[in-house]
Amino acid sequence: MGQTSLRRAGDRVVVTNERASSWADGTRVLLGEDSIDFVIVLGDLATSSGARNLTVRHVPPAQPKMKIPVKAGERRYVASIGKETFDAEIRLSPATGKIVSARLENPVEVFERECSDEALTACGEGVRYQILRRIEIREIS
Repeated sequence: MGQTSLRRAGDRVVVTNERASSWADGTRVLLGEDSIDFVIVLGDLATSSGARNLTVRHVPPAQPKMKIPVKAGERRYVASIGKETFDAEIRLSPATGKIVSARLENPVEVFERECSDEALTACGEGVRYQILRRIEIREIS
């Protein structure tokens, strides 16, 4: 990863992303972006296996770089904004650098409303919802 400041348990580094990333598919979503920074923390050695714990948090930046609105069709605009975080706990083998196990928790808090103008001034009631993804992987011997 090239993070030379991660040497001892508890060492951390913040990696900032200077631009938004697009996830638009060009058909249903014409403009869809996210803006994410990373906080990486080196954990303790797991003494029984010799693996090293690493936590990677995907966090919203202080100044997001996204554009809005998003057009959904003729005179129909859907504006959604949310906060998405990823917490990944990764156990690495120091000998090989391979991932021994990993766990990811990815909550997304969304506020969305449908509007009839591009300036997003004529809009219906908004709705809030949450998406939650949990993923776990383990090396199989």
